Amino acid sequence: MNTTPSTTDPAAAPVRRKPTLRAVKVRSLEDIGPRMRRVTFFGESLEGFGPPKPGSHIKLFFGDLAPDWQPAPGQPRPLTRTYTPRYFDPVRRELVVDFVRHGEGVASEWVEHAQVGSALIVAGPGGGQVFPDDLRHLVLLADESALPAVGTILDNLPQTCLVTLFAEVESAADRYNPSLLASPDIRWLVRSPSRAAPGSLLLQAAHGLTLPAGAMGWVACEAGAMRAIKNVLLNQRDVDQAQLVTRGYWKAGESDHPDHDTGD
Repeated sequence: MNTTPSTTDPAAAPVRRKPTLRAVKVRSLEDIGPRMRRVTFFGESLEGFGPPKPGSHIKLFFGDLAPDWQPAPGQPRPLTRTYTPRYFDPVRRELVVDFVRHGEGVASEWVEHAQVGSALIVAGPGGGQVFPDDLRHLVLLADESALPAVGTILDNLPQTCLVTLFAEVESAADRYNPSLLASPDIRWLVRSPSRAAPGSLLLQAAHGLTLPAGAMGWVACEAGAMRAIKNVLLNQRDVDQAQLVTRGYWKAGESDHPDHDTGD
């Protein structure tokens, strides 16, 4: 009899914990730009939520769901979207999420009509990126969908770390400092004057980018553009894979892109 452990043995597989679902309501809404709306959620269910890591993600569940809703076998799942937990206050049990208002899709439509008291269900946080304490320089390439995550990263970097941010947005009115705790060198790339495709201006910037010694790069934008940028940095700009973090935050033509797309 073969006594060699099977690699497919369920007992040997890592246990995936079931995410905690938390019912929350809107406490306040604030427009921080013409296309970015900040929503502050609250709820006793946020006890034990965090703290989330920089650049982490949460799932938002949309639809007319009961506060104690749980998924059931054979029942249709509600629409979900992935977002960044921008701020979390464990004392006040408040969670801040920034929404890009792009005019279509379940999340964008929800935030257009949201009011104080509007309810959602949240799961997470998960993922995230912790940078070395001795990091000397961080170069970020991000579009507007990733600017909330950029803010969480900037809030948590050591003060000795230099930051260069290439930020691509639709119009000049969309520009804002994503962090109140840091003053990065921001190179704004605005699509509207040339009607540039999403991510194309970040790709142009990547062609001229050289990471200094001791630096790291972080790229987050449309998934196709992210892959093109990653290819340029690794194969044309001689960036070491260990120096680079890449994330596809959304994909043109898809309504719910996976939250773990690294371009591999």
